[in-house]
Amino acid sequence: MQLDAIGTNTTQPTILEVSAANFQKEVVDRSKTTAVILDFWATWCGPCKTLTPTLEKVVRESNGKVALAKCDIDKNPDLADMFGIQSVPTVVLLVAGKIVDGFVGAQSEAKVRDMLAKHAGLVRADALEEALKLEKAGDAQGAVASLRQALRDDPARHLARAHLARLLLATGLTDEGTQVFESLPEEARESEPARAARSLIELAKSRVDLAPLRAQVAARPDDVAARLSFGRALLADQQIEQGLEELLTAAKRDLRFQGGEPRKALIEAFEALGESHPLVPRYRRELSLLLCS
Repeated sequence: MQLDAIGTNTTQPTILEVSAANFQKEVVDRSKTTAVILDFWATWCGPCKTLTPTLEKVVRESNGKVALAKCDIDKNPDLADMFGIQSVPTVVLLVAGKIVDGFVGAQSEAKVRDMLAKHAGLVRADALEEALKLEKAGDAQGAVASLRQALRDDPARHLARAHLARLLLATGLTDEGTQVFESLPEEARESEPARAARSLIELAKSRVDLAPLRAQVAARPDDVAARLSFGRALLADQQIEQGLEELLTAAKRDLRFQGGEPRKALIEAFEALGESHPLVPRYRRELSLLLCS
């Protein structure tokens, strides 16, 4: 289907309702400079209520590359008939005055982004950025999957490879994480995530039997040295939160112990885990409060 398009308008909002009165301007004309998602929906449609927030999120994150035109079929039956709408939701993508793609029914965010990635130079959300967001949200598995996607898209993206190594190591997949790190070229091993991965590899080598250390802390709760040893051993065993908690407890017992060893231990842990790890901001704040008290 070819739509005649004349003129452009770049001053309108990227998410709007359309009708027969503004369809030419807001959909046809606008599609000459901005890809337009045309969403046919209805107030009584359950799947529409699932899909619309997804479309709005993708459009907001497109930085103006995509607009969303929402068309209520009950208020605009002529437009629905023109497009041959049989069920809702139905989505149509217009670029340069042409219908280039679309789908029927609620779809996942990934499916929507995949559709946009095929047309008009639109791209998926950056897989590395998405991975770091997922990690900060506590979804390590999702972050790993996103980093793998980033490397499938670009195997030479060494920063994504370094983050993947770091995250695999931080979640206990030591062998795979080490292999990924070792696949990095030498010049890519000085980035922050690569240094963190290297630290985690070294930390993993220091694993010891936790039982005696746990017993020492239980017998002598105020023994700062015992807590530091136990905390570091927990980190080496990938029991991250428990390890950070022991190190923080040691710092609360005596922040100046052996010239500030508790502070040093926490800083080393933060560097090994990387700033994207969801626990690092929390324990860094706790340490800052101690240092300011």
